[in-house]
Amino acid sequence: MSFQGRKESILPDIISYRSCIDAWIRQWQKDSPQKVEALVKDMIKKYSMEGRKDLRPDADIFNLVLKACAHATVTWHEDIEKEANDTPISIANRTFALLKGKNEFNANPTHATYAFMFIAYKFHLDFDNSRYTPLLLMLWKQCCNDGLVSQFALESFQDCVLDYQFWKPLVGGEVCFAGKDRS
Repeated sequence: MSFQGRKESILPDIISYRSCIDAWIRQWQKDSPQKVEALVKDMIKKYSMEGRKDLRPDADIFNLVLKACAHATVTWHEDIEKEANDTPISIANRTFALLKGKNEFNANPTHATYAFMFIAYKFHLDFDNSRYTPLLLMLWKQCCNDGLVSQFALESFQDCVLDYQFWKPLVGGEVCFAGKDRS
């Protein structure tokens, strides 16, 4: 049996892309979000232009982009110095907007989408900024309205805000966790 003249190649599939993406996330490098976003864009390009239906991105792939943003070692102080489109926050916001809007992949947010957004905001936004807490509260309300509250999302939200900011939207009105009796 001769293979001369026969052109064969092994094409990367979605598992190959996920493995590479996971490796970049585990590097905990400053440029991990950019590398992960580039891999996803490459995957989308092959899906769209080459008709590679096996590379159709789903919510899990986009959540990996958010995870890379959440775990990047850059802090908000360094983010300010970078170009706006290249920061973990800008990449996370683009990815979140894609999931929240209509997209050709029919990918929608999951509970992990919200959890990774909370984590990304925690590590890449200025906690002292007057817009920080309202932004997180708005994101929490979206999570609740979408019916995507999970233990992961709840704990991620709790980890990003002060205790009274966490409990107030959960129990409504007066905060009762500080030893006050509601009876």
